[in-house]
Amino acid sequence: MANINIISLSGDAFIDVGEENISGLIVTNTDTEDVKFDLIIGPKSLHNTTSSNNAVFVLKQIPVPVGSTFVWDDDGILSNAFKAGNSISKYNNVSRRFEDTKDQTFLIRLGSGHIGDVILRRR
Repeated sequence: MANINIISLSGDAFIDVGEENISGLIVTNTDTEDVKFDLIIGPKSLHNTTSSNNAVFVLKQIPVPVGSTFVWDDDGILSNAFKAGNSISKYNNVSRRFEDTKDQTFLIRLGSGHIGDVILRRR
């Protein structure tokens, strides 16, 4: 069974949309200008900031022209990413190995000063 989450975005700060699986999303440009959309996996501390420090972009600056909609169906990479027993690891250049990350979440945003709606399909 799928869960659907909807959110209206404005501004360029990242919004924490939680750790539940994202199996697809729809971004609708409700602005009067073209917008760009970002989806990252990063620390929860990035919520309400514009920083992407220690984050990994899943989707970066995806253009959504005025009056258009961007549709993305997950290819399975994000399925169960944060499920108990699974781990997300990040490469550490100093130790030259992958290390488990902690306190990570999905975060989304639009470009500066723009507005749009996002629908997240979750399993």
